[in-house]
Parts: sequence; C-alpha cells; structure tokens
Amino acid sequence: MFQADADSVTRTVNRDGMTVKASHFFTLLWDPRATDGSEWPVAGGIIIRIGEDEYIIAGSGIVVEFDKPGNTPADTRNLGEDGFLNSGADRKAGQAWSGRSRVGLGPVSEVQVNPDGSLTPVRYFNGDETHQGRHVRIGVDDYKILRVKLYEYK
Repeated sequence: MFQADADSVTRTVNRDGMTVKASHFFTLLWDPRATDGSEWPVAGGIIIRIGEDEYIIAGSGIVVEFDKPGNTPADTRNLGEDGFLNSGADRKAGQAWSGRSRVGLGPVSEVQVNPDGSLTPVRYFNGDETHQGRHVRIGVDDYKILRVKLYEYK
C-alpha cells in the first residue's frame, strides 16, 4: 500500500525481482496545482502482484513505474527522460546502456470488479496514457483500478 502527500512523495519497493516505484501524481508536474502553491491532496493506492509480470493497481493520484533492480546507465549525462540516449552520436561516442533487461508496460486496462471477483475491462490504455510504456498513472481526482501486464526487453 502506498500513501503520498507533499512531504512524502515517492516510495520504492524491490520484491520478486522487480523494482516498483510509486509516486504522487503531482511529481509529473503536468497538473498546474503541482507548482502553483496549491496544497497537494493525499493520494495513494494499492499494488497487488497477481501473476508473473502482472499487477492490479487501485487508487487515486499515483504514478507507478516498474524496472529491474540494478538497472543504471553507464553515464546519465546524455540520457533522455526515458533512460535512452538522446542521439545516435552519443551511441557512436561509446555511451551505452549498461543495465540488464528493462521492463516495459504491455497491455494496460482499466477494469471493474464483478460480484464474483472476476475482472471486466472498462477501457484499454494507449501509449499516450502510459507515457509510451514507461508508467501508469491515475489522476488526483480519479479513482481507478488498473490491470497491468509487463514485458522485458534490452
């Protein structure tokens, strides 16, 4: 379980070979309330592993990222926000990813829980809604349940 406000914005947990980082939605700075002096509302959620590389995330006002423990670039100076090199020239200069396989978001869907406990998709998220597979997010004023499937790549 994760709870965040302006004084406690991020929590990272390493479990079952996965690093799960949960942050307050306002850490993205997309919402003007994040920087205009507004009080950050309490946000939070629960993250449940339901299978290998599959999670349920329920809550409000959170951003969740997944990765493998120990994945760090050799040199962070020329990396973009996605952790990849900013240009092909950087790669030619010997800059490269030194980590193991990385984790991406596969299918992400908003779901509802049926009386029998089964899940029914309400809608499917696209790349814009997962920041091209980098994180899932639930806005401060939203309450959702998401089903997230992960995949690994190099």
